This record gives sequence, C-alpha cells and structure tokens, in this order.
Amino acid sequence: MIAAHSAISGLLADCEALGVRLAAAVDGGLTIDAPQHALTPGLLGRLKAHKAELLTMLGPPSLTSDDFAKPTTTVCRCGSTTWVDVSIHAGRSIRRDCGRCGRFLGFPVWYGEHARHDG
Repeated sequence: MIAAHSAISGLLADCEALGVRLAAAVDGGLTIDAPQHALTPGLLGRLKAHKAELLTMLGPPSLTSDDFAKPTTTVCRCGSTTWVDVSIHAGRSIRRDCGRCGRFLGFPVWYGEHARHDG
C-alpha cells in the first residue's frame, strides 16, 4: 500500500511540475489538461496505470458555469476543444484524436520523438 501511495504521490508531483492538470470527467474518465510537450508515452502510461486511484482521489466531477461557456480554442473542425491521446507502437508513439468526433488530429509523439509543431 505504501508503494502505491508513493507512486501516486510521485505521479502527482510530476504532473504539477509539467503543468498537467487532472480532473474527473462526467463520463467516468480522466480529463487531462496539459501542454503538448508534457504528454509523453511514459507519463500517459503512468496515468493509465493509476487511473482508478486518481479518480478516487479527485472525487466526483462537478459542473461549473465554465463547463457551459463558449470554448476559446477549437482543436477540430467539428468545433471540439478536447482530444484523446492513444498510445501506439508499444507506447513509443501517441496518436491524437478529436474527443468529440474521433477524427485523427496528429501524432504529438512519434517513436519517442516529440512533434515539432503545436497541432
């Protein structure tokens, strides 16, 4: 139990240092708000491995007036402001898809190398 607590504490410390914010999503998932450079295969793997514990710590999602505000930055032509990162190539690459329609958006990490663009 102590090792699991230590792993979660280390993960949360790493997220804070990288500017990664975590929240429980209304659909039961984990919402990750982070700079693109912070989303490495290693960090995403650790978040996935400890998702249940993180969701327990974060508590139930709460809707605020911000959840209904007009988004400021869209990431897809469908108008979505969210995306989903999917680990591929045994965790060495990340494929980014639209969180709403599932459309392919890009590869932020390709075989361990960060993409050289913002989108």
